[in-house]
Amino acid sequence: MTTARAQDRDHAESVVGELFLPNRLDLGHGREPLDMHISGIRLDGLTVGRLSYGRSVTVTTAEADDFHVNAPLSGRARSSGGWPGPAIETAPGTAAVFGPGRPAQIAWAASCTQLCLMISRSDVETELETLLGHSLRARLDFDPAMDLASPTSRAWRGLLGVLAGEVAGGPGLIDRPSVGRHVRGLVIDGLLIGQHHTYTDEMDAATSPAPTSAVARAIDLVHDRSDEPWSTVRLANEVHLSVRALQEGFHREVGMPPMSYVRDVRLHRARDLLGVATPDRTTVAQVATQVGINHLGRFAAAYRDAFGELPSDTLNTPG
Repeated sequence: MTTARAQDRDHAESVVGELFLPNRLDLGHGREPLDMHISGIRLDGLTVGRLSYGRSVTVTTAEADDFHVNAPLSGRARSSGGWPGPAIETAPGTAAVFGPGRPAQIAWAASCTQLCLMISRSDVETELETLLGHSLRARLDFDPAMDLASPTSRAWRGLLGVLAGEVAGGPGLIDRPSVGRHVRGLVIDGLLIGQHHTYTDEMDAATSPAPTSAVARAIDLVHDRSDEPWSTVRLANEVHLSVRALQEGFHREVGMPPMSYVRDVRLHRARDLLGVATPDRTTVAQVATQVGINHLGRFAAAYRDAFGELPSDTLNTPG
């Protein structure tokens, strides 16, 4: 975990450069003091940081080796250079996606705090090749402007919320290797599925409807191994379907996306376990971990929405 505060430009550049990539900080002509705050976590193939400067600044980065995503948590930013096109404005609910091989320029408003992700290029491209079933024939480029309220990226926005909480309060879960690998996979899959890129049309090309038997196998896997770190991509690979075919099959058979079904199965299994557990021997956290849920705050909220009571209520109600 990296946590730092800098009021000197050289120090600020050094700290951000160590966590992400080399950069140059332009303070312009304003006299407001620099008050940079950064907290970040570096996982295998994924770096997550929460960054603010306390005043308006312009950051020019070196040429990137990996993919980067900047999502404002407050305030506004204007980004350019990370793609062959005009600058884009971002605010909470939107994000900017930067590709490798290009420098970028980001103007931060004084009130702007951003969640910044650096995602391994090789990991993203390898996962895309798995989705496509062949090697990439051309450069992978994402559309730079990401709408986190769109139907395809809403789940990714929830994941960003979890990551923002982890870096703000100190890592509680994702510094564990198994959880970190799961989070990295969800970030990559969510980006490839949720944001348009040069291979999206090929990924979304019409496919034969998923056989009911294949969807049934996927459903059985979710029930039998609900504690595993499932993603849509991994589940599709397990039953030899494309992601699109699996999604359409789940909508046809159970009326919801695969990951929504995984969440519901985990919630019901947790309810069953809490209902027969004894409070002096079992905790809500133990049950959540047992069914594959790693974020207790979101678990409690989802459980209450589903069943009208908190997990602790179920645990402490005599059977």
